[in-house]
Amino acid sequence: MLSVCMKVALFGGTFDPIHRGHLTAAESVLEFTDCEEVWFVPVYWHVFKTNTGITDIVHRKKMIGLAIEGKPGIKLVDFNENPTYTIDTIHKAKNAFPDHEFVWVIGSNLIDEFPLWKDTSLILAETKIIIVPEPGFEKLESELLSEEKGTCKILWDAPRVELDSTRVRKKLLASKSVEGLIDSKVINYIKEKGLYRQA
Repeated sequence: MLSVCMKVALFGGTFDPIHRGHLTAAESVLEFTDCEEVWFVPVYWHVFKTNTGITDIVHRKKMIGLAIEGKPGIKLVDFNENPTYTIDTIHKAKNAFPDHEFVWVIGSNLIDEFPLWKDTSLILAETKIIIVPEPGFEKLESELLSEEKGTCKILWDAPRVELDSTRVRKKLLASKSVEGLIDSKVINYIKEKGLYRQA
């Protein structure tokens, strides 16, 4: 099978659940970089989070699929990320698609956490970090990430969106409306499967 070379942005996260902020960020990457595709890469569990409350990966993958349906250039790719480390995901992607060039997408809220990631120096040697600014982000202060040094690119012209799912999840648990925050197909799936309900 012939492999077509392209530049791909890997967008990792729990996506619990996927919401408009995630989709806007993915669309911004396509608009403000030379990436041809954005791949949502859901993690099975998260190193920096309490994993007992994370929604089953089957449901999270289904919700991602519903949310990105009909959106050109945006895909769901499962690298069986369990356990998950960014550097391992990058290596899996490069091994599976050796002709592609990959970059890694993060929200600006993860800048302070980035130095704690496994093998950060290797990550920066392997790929560039694309930073999607969230509300309130004005200046990059990081010893590792620098536009001048070429280790990252900040999408300054992108819409400011919140990427954390906590606020959305709290609304769901409180039975509050999430219209406009979550795709209608995802809302219907959540209701159908009884997800994000108080025990």
